[in-house]
Amino acid sequence: MISVKKRREIKAFLVTASIGIVVLGGQQVLADAASEMVNPKDKVLVGYWHNWKSTGKDGYKGGSSADFNLSSTQEGYNVINVSFMKTPEGQTLPTFKPYNKTDTEFRAEISKLNAEGKSVLIALGGADAHIELKKSQESDFVNEIIRLVDTYGFDGLDIDLEQAAIEAADNQTVIPSALKKIKDHYRKDGKNFMITMAPEFPYLTSSGKYAPYINNLDSYYDFINPQYYNQGGDGFWDSDLNMWISQSNDEKKEDFLYGLTQRLVTGTDGFIKIPASKFVIGLPSNNDAAATGYVKDPMP
Repeated sequence: MISVKKRREIKAFLVTASIGIVVLGGQQVLADAASEMVNPKDKVLVGYWHNWKSTGKDGYKGGSSADFNLSSTQEGYNVINVSFMKTPEGQTLPTFKPYNKTDTEFRAEISKLNAEGKSVLIALGGADAHIELKKSQESDFVNEIIRLVDTYGFDGLDIDLEQAAIEAADNQTVIPSALKKIKDHYRKDGKNFMITMAPEFPYLTSSGKYAPYINNLDSYYDFINPQYYNQGGDGFWDSDLNMWISQSNDEKKEDFLYGLTQRLVTGTDGFIKIPASKFVIGLPSNNDAAATGYVKDPMP
């Protein structure tokens, strides 16, 4: 049982850490809201919009995901990540194409959200992404992202690499280097190209697979939203409770949320440090959005 005092500490700590929840060239640039490169002005609530048609019964618990236009994203989300920028079969460079709209129509969707002060990022990767960038492809990768920004009006990019793609080929050096160049490119125009990441938390140790991305993009990334879900028995040792606190232990959910966040924003117990001002917690928005990690009993 967690004490009232600790509950208050948890609330204060998580608010300080800017809570967020995960639920999930060459073309003429139009003079519309999508040209503005909108950034959030306050705390962020991040959601992922799926660029594919729902097949029904595709949820982790047997439910069905919803089909809706990007601009119809539920009110409250002020950062929407479009999933995903991936490498098409038979190609070597990741790209993006709307699955059910023309380029002009999709840009209009982003423009509508930008006009409401909401940021729209392109998410690179996903669980089944086959992204294997080589050093010789860095310039092409930079140009492709800029082309996507010019075409659709994206406000930044979310690194969402998982599994083998994290360390594949030269990804750990090419992707950070390319994103630095893109951020500097837009800075010249007085714009901030947002760079965010959504790493699975076990990769956030000081020598973990995401360390090269975080270290190489230090002072460049805007925030990081670690995945606090789908990690089963992974967690940390709590010396105060004298026990292992795993992500899948619902009875110790409050201790897990507080303890992992504390370790990440302070860089203790072997975890890499992520400043509280650039930290967003990644959680499923409902029980069907992930196999584990949904907070069944939110704090009062």
